[in-house]
Amino acid sequence: MTKAEIALFAGFEKIDVDVPGAMIHARVGGKGAPLLLLHGYPQTHVMWHVIAEELAKSYRVVAADLRGYGDSITHDGDFTFRAMARDQVALMRHMGYSSFHVVSHDRGARTAHRMVLDHTGIVRSVALIDILPTLDVWRTMDAWLARRYYHWLFLAQPGDMPQRLVNCDPILFLHSALIGLSGAKELFEEKALAEYERAARNPSVVGAWCGDYTAAATIDLEHDQADLGRTSDIPSLVLWGRRGVVAHHLDPLEAWRAWFPNADGHAVDAGHFLVEERPAEVLQSLAAHLKRL
Repeated sequence: MTKAEIALFAGFEKIDVDVPGAMIHARVGGKGAPLLLLHGYPQTHVMWHVIAEELAKSYRVVAADLRGYGDSITHDGDFTFRAMARDQVALMRHMGYSSFHVVSHDRGARTAHRMVLDHTGIVRSVALIDILPTLDVWRTMDAWLARRYYHWLFLAQPGDMPQRLVNCDPILFLHSALIGLSGAKELFEEKALAEYERAARNPSVVGAWCGDYTAAATIDLEHDQADLGRTSDIPSLVLWGRRGVVAHHLDPLEAWRAWFPNADGHAVDAGHFLVEERPAEVLQSLAAHLKRL
């Protein structure tokens, strides 16, 4: 346990749970209905520090690292969203929960999407923060988007070239990613940033980034294409940053209603990392979403 984790997750305990093909690290706190928080690239579960303690006043909060990210470990080399979703379902079952709410950002939200598709009845509600469906990202990938999402293309290159280059200066790469997606490194709390940096220094975490984006450019597309036309009527919230990239080509709410017809949501005056940039507004939206259930 690091000093940053203690400071950022007061009252939470640390758990490490073995699941098929991986070991998942999480922080757990609070009482009430189970609520799983899933982070995105290039972060860890620590991104939720700004709202986790408040959510824990009403929910049993589980903030987990995706396989290979943060302090989670992958044993089988499978970085598909299908595997990531399976991990988190196994984690929650280990804790005694057969169903639960999910609040998710970026890659975690893609994991949540796959979880709803693959594990019917498990997810009670879902919140998807600042992403479009994976198929829509690739469908709209033009020169404008490729410049802003260059990591989608770079990290998915074959072989170990991306991993070796990133590992030459992982902190520079991390800061470039955070600034490129947010516009300012300063919006991240110092102790949280230190945790992101600690993870980035681990070559296996960089390998997970590459494996994740390689899967998203290949087998994840096959999985989503096979499920086109499938929908879920579970309560769904879609939030996105008004100053970010997600809404440039498509209306995020309409894009997600193709999968979740009952989805509701709105833009937040933020960039990509709106949870950390506008925590009070995000928390208010999440509270209203969860109270409807």
